[in-house]
Amino acid sequence: MQLRHISIPLLIAEAGGDPWQVNATLQSGRPAQISDLAQAFHDAGAFTAEADTAFKQALQRFEWAWNRENGEHPINDSAEVQRVTKSLNLQAAQLPKIAVDLENIAAALAEAQRSAGWYISALEHDLEAIDDEIGEALAEDDNECADALCEEAVAATRAVLAQVKHIRDGYSAMLQNGLANLRTDGADPAEIRSVDELLIPPPDTSPEQVKRWWDSLSDEQKRLLADQHPPELGNLNGIPAEIRDTVNQAVMTDDLNRVLDVARQRGVSEADVVNNLAKYGLSVTDITRYTNAKQTKAGLDHGRGTNASRPRPVMLWAYDPLAFNGKGRAAIAIGNPDRAHNTAVIVPGTNSSVKGGWLSDGHNDAINLYDQSSKADPGQATAVIAWMGYDAPEFDFQHPDRAATDPSTLQQVGTPWMARQGGALLAADVNGLAVTHDGAIPSHVTVIGHSYGSTTVADAFANSRMRANDAVLIGCPGTDLARSAADFHLNGGRLYVGAASTDAISWIGETGNGVPNAVNDGIGSPLGPLAGLGADPAHDGFGSVRFRAEVAGSHNVVPWFNDHSHYYDMGSEALHNMTQIAVGRGDNLAPEGMLAPHRADERISTPTEVHTPFGTIPLPHVAIRTPVTVDPEWDRPGNAVTNNHDFK
Repeated sequence: MQLRHISIPLLIAEAGGDPWQVNATLQSGRPAQISDLAQAFHDAGAFTAEADTAFKQALQRFEWAWNRENGEHPINDSAEVQRVTKSLNLQAAQLPKIAVDLENIAAALAEAQRSAGWYISALEHDLEAIDDEIGEALAEDDNECADALCEEAVAATRAVLAQVKHIRDGYSAMLQNGLANLRTDGADPAEIRSVDELLIPPPDTSPEQVKRWWDSLSDEQKRLLADQHPPELGNLNGIPAEIRDTVNQAVMTDDLNRVLDVARQRGVSEADVVNNLAKYGLSVTDITRYTNAKQTKAGLDHGRGTNASRPRPVMLWAYDPLAFNGKGRAAIAIGNPDRAHNTAVIVPGTNSSVKGGWLSDGHNDAINLYDQSSKADPGQATAVIAWMGYDAPEFDFQHPDRAATDPSTLQQVGTPWMARQGGALLAADVNGLAVTHDGAIPSHVTVIGHSYGSTTVADAFANSRMRANDAVLIGCPGTDLARSAADFHLNGGRLYVGAASTDAISWIGETGNGVPNAVNDGIGSPLGPLAGLGADPAHDGFGSVRFRAEVAGSHNVVPWFNDHSHYYDMGSEALHNMTQIAVGRGDNLAPEGMLAPHRADERISTPTEVHTPFGTIPLPHVAIRTPVTVDPEWDRPGNAVTNNHDFK
């Protein structure tokens, strides 16, 4: 394509993307080799009429779509089939099914390449014609006409960009389905992946395998993938944090622009587009993506801060706006976890979601911990990940009497099922951090859970084998499957607990008497077969290290809900102590006088002796455990709890 007057870089900038790069990503695939491998599997397998028909149909799709312009050489069919068959211990009956899966992938890729190539060719033809017209307009000094033609070129490029993106996304979805079918039929996509290096590993691929795949790509292939930002790439554990950030922010921008572009083109407000989506050709999914993208961008801006000369280094480490029935999934890192000496992952509790604004909306949890950690240990790089990566329960703490009449709400917040599911997701993400971390930099990882998030953290350790150096539970309503600190398997690390004596949620955990279940059973089991969230980690005998976490200025004479959300307050005891733990200095808490005694059951006991005029008479000692738990932190005078513990 020869253009004299149209600037390609300017065209790409105005169109909002590069359709040639999108097409290049698709064209870099090798459908002929995939088809050759499919044919080899088909020929080596046990014949069935059904499999043969399915294979021939897929092969016809491929033959129709493939342009044969790449000059690819067939792979050594028999050797490749023998290698994969042997490595996977496949049976002859499985091979035809695998052949169909592979041929469908080859056909889909060839169709995508053919369609995208056609759009690019048509665009280039149109641009050359427009360029000639611009030359004629300029020759006649008709600048107004030339400007209009430039706008026409931008519009044509934007339209083709949308088309080739749609083609790419359609192939990507089909590819993921095909890889899932391969796994179901007995093949490991990792064994097939050498046929086409740009096939993105499926979500359940181990971080180690993902990293090996990524490292095997050329710099050009990596750049192509990052530029085209397929959504699944930004959420794969094993992909470097910087690449995840690049991809996820690009996907987020696409989600924003889908609405913003319509508003700009139609000359209406964003709200008008959102409220009249059908009128503007958008779907409910488009609006969900837009809404959560807006909340995520607000979280990035909030984390970055208002100091333009010294913004915090934020990264979008995970992003899926459609997760959890539209509540969204995201994780924002302040600092680069791949290069940080100290990394903390904070997990929120009940009523937290991307859609609900937890990433911004006045929440400074990650910001305060990052700022304090950077001051406490300025010589070491710090990263704090605000992890909104699970489906948190919902409960109206301001009106608990209303929520208590809704069994579904009670089941969410009063049972551990969502914590166990979230714990598995958390463990996968945290364990992936070690795979991409720079091996030349020492790493200390702390995972902090608040409220229901602390139950989620406990289950991640006890049920999903999460690996970290230290764990912190604050305002914990119970540890579910973790019966003691030993169940966290910290191997040299410690379980730390912060529980304000006036925090009602921190008193929910059981101390051995099973009160939640007893009450649940007595009223007809509205929470199902299991109620309560497990043991209180602040209780004596659990094996935790309890630190001081009282709320300065609290006026509660009995535990209540409003003292449940002050653990990250700047200058608070809790934030000071969590900072020390996050930078690997948990041992400093004892000499600083920041450890708190554990809660314990009150006991009534008799004296061991009695003094009389006739001498001392020994008595049998009797100690009776009462159902009353006592917190020694209650006895601290109010003026002893201050908010002046921040690092300067």
